Amino acid sequence: ENCQRSGEIVAVTGDGVNDAPALKKGDIGIAMGIAGKDVSKEAADMILMDDNFASIVNGVEEGRLIFDNLKKSIAYTLSSNIPEIAPFLCYIAAKLPLPLSTVLILCVDLGTDMFPAISMAYEEKEADIMDR
Repeated sequence: ENCQRSGEIVAVTGDGVNDAPALKKGDIGIAMGIAGKDVSKEAADMILMDDNFASIVNGVEEGRLIFDNLKKSIAYTLSSNIPEIAPFLCYIAAKLPLPLSTVLILCVDLGTDMFPAISMAYEEKEADIMDR
């Protein structure tokens, strides 16, 4: 509770009936899947299926990798689509003619933007992913 009051994120692990209140109070409650009782599993936010604490670190690492790759994909998609949206805004605001039709812009997106955006989802983890 003191750590939570000072702004820290607290993870609590447990496997028994007496651990259920603590699992509820923590920011994230982690119950043991094999040795854990049903009460602790219901109170927990996450269940370790193999009862291995190293799985927590692996899960955090994988989650950070997914989050980083998602941020990269969104940044790429936004940066490549803003120049395509600008002519439409000019068409609406200043009644300038459209240089490309909507169907042509869709073809350009499917042909050029799709593969780089998907490839960013499969990038390897960075060296400092667990140091943040």
